[in-house]
Amino acid sequence: MMPAAQPLSPVPATTQLASAPAPQSNTLVSVPSDAYVHVIESGESLYTVARRYNVTAQAIIQANGFSSPDKIFVGQKIVIPGKASTLAALGPKPSASQAVDTLAPAAQPLAKPTAVASLDTQAKTPAATVKPLAPVSDAAPAAPVAEAKPLEQPKSEPVLSGADKFRWPVSGRVITDFANSKGTGINIEAPEGTAVRAAENGQVIYAGSGVEGYGNLILIRHPNGYVSAYAHLKDMNVAKGTVVNRGDNIGTAGKTGGVAKSQLHFELRKGATPVDPVPLLAS
Repeated sequence: MMPAAQPLSPVPATTQLASAPAPQSNTLVSVPSDAYVHVIESGESLYTVARRYNVTAQAIIQANGFSSPDKIFVGQKIVIPGKASTLAALGPKPSASQAVDTLAPAAQPLAKPTAVASLDTQAKTPAATVKPLAPVSDAAPAAPVAEAKPLEQPKSEPVLSGADKFRWPVSGRVITDFANSKGTGINIEAPEGTAVRAAENGQVIYAGSGVEGYGNLILIRHPNGYVSAYAHLKDMNVAKGTVVNRGDNIGTAGKTGGVAKSQLHFELRKGATPVDPVPLLAS
């Protein structure tokens, strides 16, 4: 319920944060005197930054003339479109620490390198509930820091179950659709303690509470290039590195993170791009 991709982040086929400023086109060369500038921190993606400032990733891309939005790097300065004084209030706080791995296309863990986006429920709009992942800061600055040990690879790589579509992780009414989540995922109403099931065979690349606004979050990388995210969990039954099968009980629905009532925030990402999960879920 990984609020909009502002950003489920950390969501393996996902946005990567490079450790060094290699790209030239993504570097902010000149900054307008009245513009608000954000410095990319570890654990942030373009979507998490967008969520933090309540703007769209596309708006940031256009404001900075990015040709490759998935190549942002730690320490890079980017212009955030909007009123500087308003944006400054949403910016990083000195005491906030970030924790999450990046949803990397190559299946990199979500510990400190990237993040996923997530959202809220009807009680709170995705953007309002989960501060930009910094969310995926207000989805970004997190308190606990996830361990950065490498992802243990299974003896044999997971294979798809053979089903045409992903399975619903939980049964319930969709209370926030993809559009209203600012393009991050959907929120499904579910009583606290309801079993949450893996949408498809895969490997857990992140399990923790290091993404502010998402509460307990699990990210699973699937053999078909997708990464699924499950947020606001009450309990988590799997750990990073666990290989799961379609339908396995990975945790229970809850209201951890930035939501007021029990629900599940669910995301699907193809590469670095969040997609509407509903058309990809079995009816």
